Amino acid sequence: MRPKLRTVFDSNIYVAAALRPGQYADRWLDIATSPNSSLELYVSAGVLAEVEHKLVNRFGFEPLEVQRFIGRIRQAARVVKPKSRLNVVPDDPDDNAILECAVEAKAHLVVSADHHLLKLGQYNGIGIAHPKELKHIFAGDFN
Repeated sequence: MRPKLRTVFDSNIYVAAALRPGQYADRWLDIATSPNSSLELYVSAGVLAEVEHKLVNRFGFEPLEVQRFIGRIRQAARVVKPKSRLNVVPDDPDDNAILECAVEAKAHLVVSADHHLLKLGQYNGIGIAHPKELKHIFAGDFN
């Protein structure tokens, strides 16, 4: 069995998965649920709340549809409760919740399409990568 890479997805990855079922971002949720995957996914209640807010308020999803999708995330990811608050990304405070989750999860990687996080490159030894890089990082899982 391959070692697991502890990973945190930014809310924008989950939103992309909800908007385009069966497409690239959505496939990663399926991969995360596979017992043989090297992707070990983590999320926090704050990240889930942001996903829910965006899907309902920005994209007009029905609350029941969002709750089903959040349930799917909860099946794919381990939920952590961050103990510390960070202020690393002052230009986009919501991004701090992603880093707080990553720190609590002792993550190896954050996956985001957000330029504020990508600009950091890494935080406290946690790599930050664009979702396009996933198929290379998890080549054995992506087919």
